[in-house]
Amino acid sequence: MVFAGALSESCLRRYGAKSVKTLGAVNGAKLEGMKLAHPFYDRVVPVIVGGHVTTEAGTGAVHTAPGHGADDFHIGQKYKLPIDNPVGDDGRFIAGTGFFAGQFVGDANDAVIAKLKERRKLLHTEKHAHAYPHCWRHKTPIIFRATAQWFIGMDSNGL
Repeated sequence: MVFAGALSESCLRRYGAKSVKTLGAVNGAKLEGMKLAHPFYDRVVPVIVGGHVTTEAGTGAVHTAPGHGADDFHIGQKYKLPIDNPVGDDGRFIAGTGFFAGQFVGDANDAVIAKLKERRKLLHTEKHAHAYPHCWRHKTPIIFRATAQWFIGMDSNGL
């Protein structure tokens, strides 16, 4: 396991660890650029360092999806990460997304957890209520997706 030192006690308690052997400690920035194997896709991902990751809760490490959220987009730009956008206009994973193609993103959590368990890559799971922005009209969660856009400057000077 790798997690922020400030969160070690809460992580170990949450995971129900009976005994622990610390193999080493390192400043998280020293891990920057290290290559990690994705838990279920055949790809390698880099360790990146972002100020939006804190020790308020969790492990001090998060996944990054540059195509799905402002913080992730900006840190992805810094590291020149691809902006994968596997979610279609209908909120479902697009064809080519592998294990989850066709599933609505809000319903895919159980399938992701099952895949992680199958691959023996899951240490612990628990329900967590995220504070997602919601549509003011429909009262449904908003799915952030990076899309190509264009804008027209509407300068009132001289009109």
